[in-house]
Amino acid sequence: MTTITLLTGLGANASDTDSLMLMRGFPTDEVGIEQGVSACYAGSIDNQLIMAGGCNFPVNTLAPDSKKVYYSGIYAARTDEGNQLCWKQIGSLPEPLAYGVAITCDNSMVIIGGMNNDGSCGKVYHVSLVDGKAQLSTLPSLPCTADNMTGALVGRHLYVAGGVMDGKASNRVLRLDLDNLSAGWMDVKPFPGIVRVQPVAGSMGEKRFCLFGGFAPAANGEEAKLAIDGCIYDETTDEWQLLEEPKDDKGEPLFVGGGTAINLNEDQFLVMGGVNKDVFLSAVNHPQPDYLSHPIEWYRFNPYTLLYSKEGWKVLCKSHETARAGAALAQTQHGLYVIGGELKPRVRSNKIVKYPKR
Repeated sequence: MTTITLLTGLGANASDTDSLMLMRGFPTDEVGIEQGVSACYAGSIDNQLIMAGGCNFPVNTLAPDSKKVYYSGIYAARTDEGNQLCWKQIGSLPEPLAYGVAITCDNSMVIIGGMNNDGSCGKVYHVSLVDGKAQLSTLPSLPCTADNMTGALVGRHLYVAGGVMDGKASNRVLRLDLDNLSAGWMDVKPFPGIVRVQPVAGSMGEKRFCLFGGFAPAANGEEAKLAIDGCIYDETTDEWQLLEEPKDDKGEPLFVGGGTAINLNEDQFLVMGGVNKDVFLSAVNHPQPDYLSHPIEWYRFNPYTLLYSKEGWKVLCKSHETARAGAALAQTQHGLYVIGGELKPRVRSNKIVKYPKR
């Protein structure tokens, strides 16, 4: 068992002795998934870790003709104080999926949108556990297909924002009232500024939705652009307000696009991982034939774990173990788990890291 000391604890009441724990165990039931996946769906039901879907390049990973494989299995693992996860396949999604949004609520998990080799998806699935097996039902579908977007639970409202909607990078924001499902997904005011693909999101209280990071792909003769800052939507005023960008431990602006986020409580959410802004922007605007050939360290994925609260940003941890893009976050009573993700383009991780709860 390996532990890595945090710079500060998780949340306002945590101690400085909290640590990262490297876990053992990853799903193996689908051929290729044991190599690790990125962009999977993850959450917690009955205090078990749940993960579903995801994708990787299991054969000839770095070869130009390597094929991306999407997965459909739904897996569960009980958690305890230790570092072992015993995953069991408890069901399957109706189709292989990745690059969507997963939100835990009401002791269940909602899986929204995503994509696979056949294209983008607008379906919404509700996953619960019955006698240890995954039981799937459907919630109202999105009014569009959506992938590489972000989302969060704000009070009793599910939000999704940005990403690629109906095939185009978007600043569209959609909301579903869990207490009025018959109304379906409704548009709210789009977020300001450029479109944001692969942003991260969280809630602040029961009425405010935040998002940070993301990028606008090259379009209309213009190069790709990054969104470093964030913005917050207030349901009570129907207005957006710009927010300060995250910063690293040296005070330099930090890009969190391609990272992941999760609310620790109503007024605090955690953000970690994502790509390096300079390396990524150079790659998308000025592609190089040897881009995939560099060692992991060359890509300089974001190693920081950050806390966002009413007081603004705070650096919690810096570790190469969480320097991943496309990882997933889920928490149980035993801690917060970082699942999979990319270590560099094409190369996935089958490592799971836990922040133990104290």
